[in-house]
Amino acid sequence: MNYNEAESHIGQYVTGFFEFHAKEQFPYHNLLHTKSVVQHAAEIARSYALGEEELFIVRTAAWFHDIGHLTGGIQDHELRGVQLMQNYFQQHCLPGASIPFIAGCIMATRFPSHPGNFLESVICDADTYHLGTPVFRKTDALVRKEMELRTGRQFPYWYQSTLRFLQAHTFYTDYCRNLLNAGKQENIYWLQSLAKQEG
Repeated sequence: MNYNEAESHIGQYVTGFFEFHAKEQFPYHNLLHTKSVVQHAAEIARSYALGEEELFIVRTAAWFHDIGHLTGGIQDHELRGVQLMQNYFQQHCLPGASIPFIAGCIMATRFPSHPGNFLESVICDADTYHLGTPVFRKTDALVRKEMELRTGRQFPYWYQSTLRFLQAHTFYTDYCRNLLNAGKQENIYWLQSLAKQEG
C-alpha cells in the first residue's frame, strides 16, 4: 500500500467535505484546525521516527477527528468521525487492518482524553498542541464564539472555565511536554489575569 498516496486522497476528501459543509458556526472546528492537527501529528510522530504505517494511522486520524462536527451536534462527533472514516475505507477498498487503530486514535481525542497507547497519545497531543503556544490566545476566543453560536448561550465565566481546563490538561508525549509545557504555563498566567476580572 502506498501510504503517501492514500493519505493524499484522504486529505483531498476531507478538505472537500469541509468546504461542502462550511458553516459560520465553526470558527474553530474547521479545516484550518484539522490541517494544523495533521501537521502537528506528523511533527510529533517524526520526532519518534515512527514508521510509514504508524504515521499514516495518526495523520488519517487527524484528518477525520473533527469531521463529525459537520454532521451533527458537539456530542458524539468523534463517533461520527469514525463512521465517516470507516465508510471512506470501504468505498475506496483500502486495507481494513489500520481501521481499529485509526478509530482508537479518533476516539482518544474525546474529552476528557484517555489515550490507551502511544499513537493515541500522539493524536491527543497534536489536537491540543496549541495550548502550549501563543496561538492559544486567538483560538480560545474562536472556541468561545463557536460555543455561543452552537449552544445559543453566553459564558460569563469563560476564562475561569478555560483556566481550569488548562490546569487539568496534560501533554502525554515527552516531545510535547519538553516543547510546550512552558508556553502552556504562560497561557495559564494570562488566563489567571483575565479570570480575576470576571469576578
